[in-house]
Amino acid sequence: MPRRVCTFAVAHTDLSAQPFNNAGRTVRILVPNNLPGSAVYVKFSNYYGARPVWVGNASIALADEAGNLLAGSARPLTVHGDTSFALVPQRDVYSDRVALTLRPDQTLAVSLYYPLNDKVTSGNFVGTFAARSVRGDHCAAPVLPKARILSTLSRSVLPWDMTSAVTTLSAVVVEQPDDTPLPRVVAAFGDSIMQQGAWVTPFTHRLYAAFPGTAAVCNLGIGGNRLLHGSPPGVGGLYGRAGAERFSWDLAPVEGLTHAILCLGTNDLGLPGKDGAPEQELISLADYQSAVTAMAEYLHSRGVKVLAGLLLPRAVNRIYTPEREQMRLAINHWLARCGLFDGVIDLGAPIAEPGGTGMRKEYALPDGLHPNRAGGAAIAEAIDLSLFS
Repeated sequence: MPRRVCTFAVAHTDLSAQPFNNAGRTVRILVPNNLPGSAVYVKFSNYYGARPVWVGNASIALADEAGNLLAGSARPLTVHGDTSFALVPQRDVYSDRVALTLRPDQTLAVSLYYPLNDKVTSGNFVGTFAARSVRGDHCAAPVLPKARILSTLSRSVLPWDMTSAVTTLSAVVVEQPDDTPLPRVVAAFGDSIMQQGAWVTPFTHRLYAAFPGTAAVCNLGIGGNRLLHGSPPGVGGLYGRAGAERFSWDLAPVEGLTHAILCLGTNDLGLPGKDGAPEQELISLADYQSAVTAMAEYLHSRGVKVLAGLLLPRAVNRIYTPEREQMRLAINHWLARCGLFDGVIDLGAPIAEPGGTGMRKEYALPDGLHPNRAGGAAIAEAIDLSLFS
């Protein structure tokens, strides 16, 4: 009996406050794949939509790193046999099975054509490569016409320009014969420090090189996400539901999940007092311990190894006070010594300012909160890959 394992996934959030609109255009999302397989399924989501979104055409193909389709590899994506389909609000849906032979170290391209003036409001716009075409259905086009329309997201949060929103795509699942070696499927569950990909992307490259054909990484980060509280009024739903809540539909159902990296809490410390989040929502150590313990115990009951990512150092400022920094240290002390986890990843050690409270300047973006490319590379290089053996 063939098995299904996830090779790619993103956590959706409410993008309704963002200016993205792909009406009448084709969006192409590039998915790095490290798993062999005989077929694929694509998961779509309109979980945070208030109205249906119409997909006029969709395809999946093998592609080069620039997003150009390899000859003869394009396959139509259908839902219940239809080449065009509506995505119902607050629902997920899988495509029909697509026969496609996959090998490790390949890139998949999912192309989606949105024919109507539907503003897609459910998606995740960071952490992967997406290109948008000029108007028209170009799902089968080897080269997407006039692609790579860049966003204007602040460089203080993102270490590089990103393209148009990764819309409605939620996951890509690979079908494998059951005699194929069982892969390790790693889900990184956190906030923008994961979502931006600064350390997750080079970590993924290292893991794939170490375990060719037997590892997949799913980046489930959401910028601004908190463990105990949802998105505050000042940003609409952009920061997502509370991690302790979205855990049950973003992380737990990942197909073939073997390892989970849990790293939420930075925004539980830094957000209260900003964006409409009241000071009273500042997390306590006891509440942090209770929420993380519940998630870890549930994952353990499912046979998943749980790794704790220690909270990164950050610059002390008017909102993130010395008292909040002491809480970060207390949380990290508990994570490292509680014995609850199958491993602990000290994400901050490679980039911390010696004797200080933040990151070394050469490793940080101007906001003092997010690592830059160099910082992300240093974090990724320091991760002990034997944790995933």
